[in-house]
Amino acid sequence: FAQLLQLADNLVGNAIRYGCNEKSRDVEVEVRSDSQHVIFSVKDGGDGIAKQHLPRLTERFYRVEPARSRESGGTGLGLAIVKHIVERHRGELRIESETGKGTEVTVAIPPADPFTVIKR
Repeated sequence: FAQLLQLADNLVGNAIRYGCNEKSRDVEVEVRSDSQHVIFSVKDGGDGIAKQHLPRLTERFYRVEPARSRESGGTGLGLAIVKHIVERHRGELRIESETGKGTEVTVAIPPADPFTVIKR
């Protein structure tokens, strides 16, 4: 459960930190489910990310704009951590963005087996 909270915190934090600007300060968060997954998505209306950066966004320490990331306190680890958490939960991560139109990050994770015993 703690990892899923960290995932949500990283995605919402990134949307606020990098996706809010003078044009748009809106961040949409949606949680829904389908027959096979619990789906969590975060969408902003910010500047967006150029296509050439999208394949590298989940690399550790990769930054689209290094100076801006450092100024806002970013470490370059947030999306790498998200990817790791998604993979641990056998899920899928999708990042869609278009320059000038914002970014949407979607995580789809299979629901926990109701018969799994959680050890504490």
